[in-house]
Order: sequence, then structure tokens, then C-alpha cells
Amino acid sequence: MGPVRPYHRPVPTRRAPFAALLAAALALAPPGARAEELIRVVVAEGLARVSIGGDGLSLREAEDDGAGRPVGAPVEITPAPGGLRVGGQERPGAVVVTAATPVRMGDRTLSTSVQVERGATGLTVVEELPLDEYVAGVLSGEMPRSFPAEAQKAQAVAARTYALVKKIEAEASGRGAHLGASVLSQVYVGGAASPQARAAVEATRGEVLVFGNEPVEAFFHASCGGRTESGLDALGRDLPYLTSVTCGYCNEAPGVRWKLALSGADLARAVGLPARVTALQVAERSGSGRAARVELTSGGRVVSLAAADLRQRLGYSRLPSLAFEVVERKGIITFEGRGQGHGAGLCQWGAAGMARAGKGYREILAHYYPGTRVVKMY
Repeated sequence: MGPVRPYHRPVPTRRAPFAALLAAALALAPPGARAEELIRVVVAEGLARVSIGGDGLSLREAEDDGAGRPVGAPVEITPAPGGLRVGGQERPGAVVVTAATPVRMGDRTLSTSVQVERGATGLTVVEELPLDEYVAGVLSGEMPRSFPAEAQKAQAVAARTYALVKKIEAEASGRGAHLGASVLSQVYVGGAASPQARAAVEATRGEVLVFGNEPVEAFFHASCGGRTESGLDALGRDLPYLTSVTCGYCNEAPGVRWKLALSGADLARAVGLPARVTALQVAERSGSGRAARVELTSGGRVVSLAAADLRQRLGYSRLPSLAFEVVERKGIITFEGRGQGHGAGLCQWGAAGMARAGKGYREILAHYYPGTRVVKMY
């Protein structure tokens, strides 16, 4: 399923220095001249205990660039008053565990290097791995393996580019990790990457999507229901390649047509109003026809609410998109909608439909991100 992200941030007016250097590299360096990027992903946080297993484990302080010292398996880590307790010994800060083979953390298989640090609510585990290994894990979490190969390739390029932009932002702001592993970033399943995902990543190795010479914010979603949404209306991102385009290829997506029926009392509780909602109407729509602002009648007064806020309060899975009409009958308010997700950028089920119609991944990307092109970064 495509990620549903409640982004409403202003567009930065200046690129970070790292982005400028990358843009120059993309423009000047021949294919294969750059080494593959590494990405740092928060795979777990708020844990009371971490147990890490694997072959040939070594441990070092996060600030130490050395090889570390061999340790037995598994490595048990818990919070301590002064930092971390690792195998009975206290450490003042974060530690890095490396292995000769992929490490195991519970039922998850991760890369050969993970960092464990103490956060505000418990332990945080950050995995560091090559960008393409990460992209393979994203494809397995974001796209059904039954999708055609060209759709998988389009998703691989989009996911790689999105991760690269998040790395640029994180390094510009001094954050240690670049992304999370949930729908608020990209769904990443780690070492459980499917053969289809790995094939798509290998076929597009090092390829990213650029506008001019800069990597794009390659947002994507599950299904648009007929037309995508602009980046400005969906995400607060006024970007030239996130414009609304017709789709027509996602008609067979599961749940592309949906209904949500709520009583006036249930709706009032969900949005935090003291009296039941007796009426709801769409007061303003975006250029693609999605709800932009709604008005709710509660306790004899009319309350105006941004449609994105309504969706957040009801729940993103409960109200799958903002492409809806409203019907009120006998005290029941019914949302009748289409599509799943914020609607901006790549429509995943649309990409599958285009692939089945004989379109290649570059054509798919050019359709959903107008004005962009695919270039090889490494």
C-alpha cells in the first residue's frame, strides 16, 4: 500500500550544500563514477531491551571509527542511568554492532551494521545499509510482488530518489538517521526483500529521478481513483513535477471505491466537537475535485475544518482519501469516495495498469512526475 503522509511543510527556498554538490555530480560525473550511497534507517524505537544475534559480532562506541572488539552472541542491550547497559557493562553513549553476516533482531533480519542508542522513550535501533539494499526492502513493503516488472522498476526509482532527498534533508539538519521504516517515510521490511523487488532494483541500479539536475521529492500513493492531486494541495509542496494528471489505470485497484458511514455522535467524537454532527458539507475543493475544506454543523453552529485535518482525526485508513462526496440520511453521514492515499505523485496501481498496457518504467515515471528524467547516479 502507498504511504499516507501528513506532510504540510513550506517549500524550502534554498537547497542544502549537500544537494548542490549532488546536483553537480549528477551533471558532470560519468555513470558509475560515484560510489553507492549508504542510508541510515530507524527500524525500531521505544524498546525496553534489544537482543542482537549474528556471526562474528563486534561492538564499538558510535563515536569510534575503529573495527570494534569481538563479542559473543547474542548482544543484550538495555537502558542504563548513564546511557546503555551492554552485556552487564555500562556505556556512556550509543554503540554500533557489526557482523560478518546479516544480524538478527528478534524475528527481523537486518544488515551487517546497526546502531543502538537511548531515546526519550527507550532504545532506538538504526540500521545502516547500501541504498539499493534499502530500496529492495522498500519495494517489498510498498508494492505487491504480483505487479508487473515495469511498475516495480518505476517504484524502485521513485523510492531510491525519495530516500536520497530525505538523506539530503537529514544531513543538512544534522540528524543522525535519514528515514524511518513506517508509512510516515517508506514502508521498509529489511532483509525480507522479494526476488521481484531485487530484480527491479538491479535493473535500475543507481538510477534516480531528477528535475533539472536535482533529485525530486518522489511522493507516491496506492491509487488515485482517476486523477492524481497536485503536490501543493496534497502535501503543501508546490513543486513543478507534482502536478495533477489524469490516470485511468487504477480502476481495478482493491478499495478504489469505498464508503464510510458514521453517526453524527461518532463523527463529533472523532473531530472533538461537544455535540453530535447533524450535517457535513464540502465547502471547498481542490483542482482535482478532492475536498479541501469541510463545514460541520454541531450544536447549532457551523465549524469549518480543513479536509486534511478531518482525515487525520478520523484516521488515514478509515477515510482513505479526500476524493469523496457526502450523503446524509436519517442521521447517518456517509462518505462515498475513490482512491487511497494523498494522491500526489506516482499512483502505484496506476503504474501497474500502465505496465500491463505495455508502458515502460521511464514512461510511467514521466507521466506521474511531468518534466522529470531518469539519470544514473552510480
